[in-house]
Order: sequence, then structure tokens, then C-alpha cells
Amino acid sequence: MSSLNLVPNPTIMVIQAGLFLANFFVVKKFLLEPYLKVHSERVKLTEGSQQQAEHLQQESSQAVDRIHARLQEVGVETRSLREQTIATARIKRDDLVSRATEEANRVVASMRQELSRELEEQRRLVPDLVRSLSQQLVDKIVPA
Repeated sequence: MSSLNLVPNPTIMVIQAGLFLANFFVVKKFLLEPYLKVHSERVKLTEGSQQQAEHLQQESSQAVDRIHARLQEVGVETRSLREQTIATARIKRDDLVSRATEEANRVVASMRQELSRELEEQRRLVPDLVRSLSQQLVDKIVPA
């Protein structure tokens, strides 16, 4: 019967250890080190990009806050300017209305004076007109 040989052969073990070490150094030099280098660079880039993105997001939120604050300031300034403009327009309107009212009162007073003068003139003419019409009526009724 054949027996199982459980005693290690030192030559084969040395050869296998040498092959393992040679493969280990080749894999380490050509695969593992470049992979770890690329991986660490990608991690650095990713972390840098994340930090940069966070920084940009903070800057943008600060810019948004500044814009909102400026919009509120502009809103207050606009309301103030609007109120000032309305107040100025009211003053001008009141001035125009008062001047127009004064002018209208002057025109009405002038017309009243002219009407009164014409009425007085016509009243002075009434007696002469009545005499003339009476004379004509008498001349027609009483033949001469």
C-alpha cells in the first residue's frame, strides 16, 4: 500500500516561498502600489472637491443672504421714495387745485360783474323801450 508522505520537502518549500515572494513583489510593485497611489489621489481629489463644494455652498448661501438683505433694504427705500413722491404729488395737486379754484372764482366774479353791468344797462334801457313801445301802441290805436 502506498503511504501518504506528510513530511515536507524543504527544496519544494524554498522554491514555493521564492515564487510566492517573487509574485508578491511583482504584484506589489506593478498592481498594488499604483492602485493605492491612484486610490489615494482620488480620495484626495474627492475630499478636496467635497470641501470645495461645501465652501462654494457656504459662499452661495451667504450671497443669497446678502441678496435678501439688499432686497429688503431696496424695498424699504422704494416704499420711502414712493411715499415721498406721493406726498410731493399731493402738494402739487393741492396747489394746482387751489390755483384753478382761484382762477375759476376770478372768472366767475368777472362774469358776474359783466352780467350785472349788462343787466343794469338793459334796465336803464327798459323805460325808454317802454315809452317807445307805448308810443307805437298809442299811434296804432289812436290814428292821428
